[in-house]
Amino acid sequence: MKVVFISTMRGWQWGGSEELWSQSAAALKSAGDEVVVCLPDWPKRARKVAELATLGIPIYTHSMGSHRSIIRRVWRRLTYDPKSAPRWFAQCRPDLVVISQGHNSGGFGWARICRDARIPYIVIVHCNSESWWFGDELNDALECYTSARKVFCVSEKNLALLRLQLCDPIPDAEIVRNPFNVSCEPAPAWPGSTSGWKIACVARIDAAAKGHDLLLQTLASPIWRDRHVELNLFGSGPDEALLRKMAAALDLKNIRFRGHIPDVRKIWEENHILALPSRFEGLPLALVEAMWCARPAVVTDVGGNTELCVEGKTGFVAPAPTLEFFSNALERAWTMREMWHDMGQAARLLAEGRIPKDPVKAFCSRLRELA
Repeated sequence: MKVVFISTMRGWQWGGSEELWSQSAAALKSAGDEVVVCLPDWPKRARKVAELATLGIPIYTHSMGSHRSIIRRVWRRLTYDPKSAPRWFAQCRPDLVVISQGHNSGGFGWARICRDARIPYIVIVHCNSESWWFGDELNDALECYTSARKVFCVSEKNLALLRLQLCDPIPDAEIVRNPFNVSCEPAPAWPGSTSGWKIACVARIDAAAKGHDLLLQTLASPIWRDRHVELNLFGSGPDEALLRKMAAALDLKNIRFRGHIPDVRKIWEENHILALPSRFEGLPLALVEAMWCARPAVVTDVGGNTELCVEGKTGFVAPAPTLEFFSNALERAWTMREMWHDMGQAARLLAEGRIPKDPVKAFCSRLRELA
């Protein structure tokens, strides 16, 4: 089988949306399939992309321009001057093209190229938001999704929203799960609380998406200042300097910037609960990983969060990403802190029942069926 994986990730070099296609590319290559990767032309190649290259997978790059400019540049060469077309497309003639979108758009140009060349393709939507409507790109979006051999979304809520945005039922759509970065072995031991309760926010430090500002403002309120609690921010991103200044301006002494921790279990060896005040999501890996580590969560009702986080059972849900709602959810969590351990155990059981232990294997099997 010959498969081309195209990533349209924008705004950040690497994120949770890149794990499924990259790990699937590596798995198919190891199984003897022919794999080619094409991704945005970032100034510096991500470490995981370099690892794919060491497996012998050809890596090509594309400009992060609009889908129409992609069509003009690429399809004109494919049609009129095939010798100058990218080798991964002109010579490989793939059995299937996988277009991985970090959002609900970004791959329309590639879909058009596949349709015109009569190459089957699938589209993955890793995140969606009520703020993202297609406007004058609606027809392009409809053509992209309705002509795909399959459309994959990472949560039921993302898929329902996509159907609304397109005014189309998208019958050839289903849910896919992303690989998570923690083992399925027994969860880490529950940390003691004699030194205080520890809240972890595990997310790219991007306030617009992940809502870190809501979390800091909540902890700056008078009722939280005297509580024996520590907030650990894990991850990196464009707003770290901003949030450090915000924490200082709010006079927060209990905030720790912990950076990126590759071993997720180590995070949950020290922390009791996940706080994720996201403004939009797909299905956050941080939530899945916390649940596999038997930790409850406080989340907002965006994306697929409520498909795993059940109010009062496996965590606490703010009905919308606003300061009032998130503050209330975190307050409910605090009043039930003695129940966090039991809620974490319930979260683990729910994750075991709803998240496959090997999402990459399951996805690769679907790709073989669709090719």
